[in-house]
Amino acid sequence: PTSAPAAQQPAAAKPTAAPAAPARVEPKGSLVIALNEEPPMLAAHDATATFSYPVMRNITEALLNRDPKTNELVPELATKWEQTNPTTWRFTLRQGVKFHDGSPWNAEAAADALNDMLKKDNNYRVRTFLGPEVEAKPVSEFVIDLVTATPDPILPTRVYFLPFHSPTARKAHPEDQPLKPVGTGPYKFVEWVKGQHIKVTANPDWWGTTAADAGGALTIKDVTFIARPERAVRAAMIKTGEADLARWISQEECKASPQCKGAPTVETIFIRLDTMNPALADHRVREAIALAIDKQALTDRILGGGELASMLIRPTVLGFNPALKPYPYDPARAKALIAEAKAAGVPVDAPLTVLGRRGAYFGIDEAVEAVNEMLKQAGLPNVKVQMLETSKHTEIYSLAPKPIDPARGIIAVHSHGNELLDFGQTVRFYYTCDGRQSTFCDPKIDEMQTRALTLGGAEREKAYQEIGKLMYDEVVTIPIMHPSFYFGMSNRLEWTPRPDGFTLLKEMKLKE
Repeated sequence: PTSAPAAQQPAAAKPTAAPAAPARVEPKGSLVIALNEEPPMLAAHDATATFSYPVMRNITEALLNRDPKTNELVPELATKWEQTNPTTWRFTLRQGVKFHDGSPWNAEAAADALNDMLKKDNNYRVRTFLGPEVEAKPVSEFVIDLVTATPDPILPTRVYFLPFHSPTARKAHPEDQPLKPVGTGPYKFVEWVKGQHIKVTANPDWWGTTAADAGGALTIKDVTFIARPERAVRAAMIKTGEADLARWISQEECKASPQCKGAPTVETIFIRLDTMNPALADHRVREAIALAIDKQALTDRILGGGELASMLIRPTVLGFNPALKPYPYDPARAKALIAEAKAAGVPVDAPLTVLGRRGAYFGIDEAVEAVNEMLKQAGLPNVKVQMLETSKHTEIYSLAPKPIDPARGIIAVHSHGNELLDFGQTVRFYYTCDGRQSTFCDPKIDEMQTRALTLGGAEREKAYQEIGKLMYDEVVTIPIMHPSFYFGMSNRLEWTPRPDGFTLLKEMKLKE
């Protein structure tokens, strides 16, 4: 991403005179996209996950989107936004929009959907993108206020992650919400045959067909998403003509495709430690794990290339601390630290599990095996590999009830994307006591996070750099690398990957 960090974006955005709407084009043709994994659900409140948004952000839309070239926030279901006081952001909604079930898009529907998504009792995944608690309040038919418990300078960036499901459909058929999404987007849900495909079709009533600021056009009629965890299979589907777009294949496989598109990402591949485990609670053991991992070898030989990471965020993200460097590779020191911990009575011989999500990204299976072997060589004899499908992995990685059993002992190899371009998102995820993906708790960090959330600009950056330094010293997570993702494409597809990772069909065209 090349834009300024989110917290430094303007407090208000008011569009200038819009150009004339483009001539309407009748959508035609069909497209097949090979994904690396099947979504566990298709609920709007889960649409922020990397396994969900390739499908969901074409069916559901948010108040704001991002310009694919500059990564700046731009209108989507809202046309204007401004901060009216320290705890209130006002959004003017787009008129003439309907959900796929025919129900109207207005302030009442927006507030209903937002408050359901963000309700504390529901505890949906999307809450991890929140700062302070927020309540949506209709002001008039097409104006809504989002009121936060404390000031939140980057709230517009957060709502970029809050796509809307029809409140009418949710209330009439709540059981269908995870299975049959009803949004406002350019594509309507058709069917989901689990393990086979997800189908969507062009929405003839999409507001973007007559709007100049739609950020794309509805040119493709039917799209089928097929999940193929094996990257070689996805790559082969491009060569044989079975698919037009293969997501996240190797650079070599991509170059062998009719078209190859690569893009830098907001992702970081890293290791998360169960710090409540008796062995992993010891700082010497955590430091030893960081030193035992040959991050350069993993990056170059297994993970397809990229930049070594010192934090779970890239340098373009607000809060990045340039003083931090990637943990060095020092296997001799790692062995000495584990031997020292063992001599002090730390149970380094206890069972530990190196966990991975099958098909999550390029090289994950091989990376987990390599990490497992490196840890054995460092003096952890009872580590073992466990690879899980997405739904089961989510239960353990993100949804395990707290407090987590200290005997669990997971060393998870995973990836984290900071699309907010603000370290506050990462801190909320991984370093606060109640973070959905957190296996660490220090009330001091929670206090620092609460304060940082209310700050903007240079003050915010400094506050988050301090948190980053503390977490680096604690070795709560071990960054490995920032990957670039590669997409194989057929010759008939025109598309450029976005820096935020979204795969938007309205930005695609089929060649005549």
